[in-house]
Amino acid sequence: MTRARDLKREGMGLELHHNDRHVAEVFFWDATEEFTVTLYQLDVPLEVLQQLITAAENTLPPVTKVHG
Repeated sequence: MTRARDLKREGMGLELHHNDRHVAEVFFWDATEEFTVTLYQLDVPLEVLQQLITAAENTLPPVTKVHG
């Protein structure tokens, strides 16, 4: 998985690659603060997609800081 900031789309994505091919991406949009999922291959196994989504939820914005 590769995490990257995308200045053109104004957000951050987590990309999944397999055998040098772009398989899927979870993207966090700064403007709307929403996540979207894009599949670039057909028939992505559910467990692989679930792992990608979980990783994105844990590594992409929003980051909540607790001040104490």
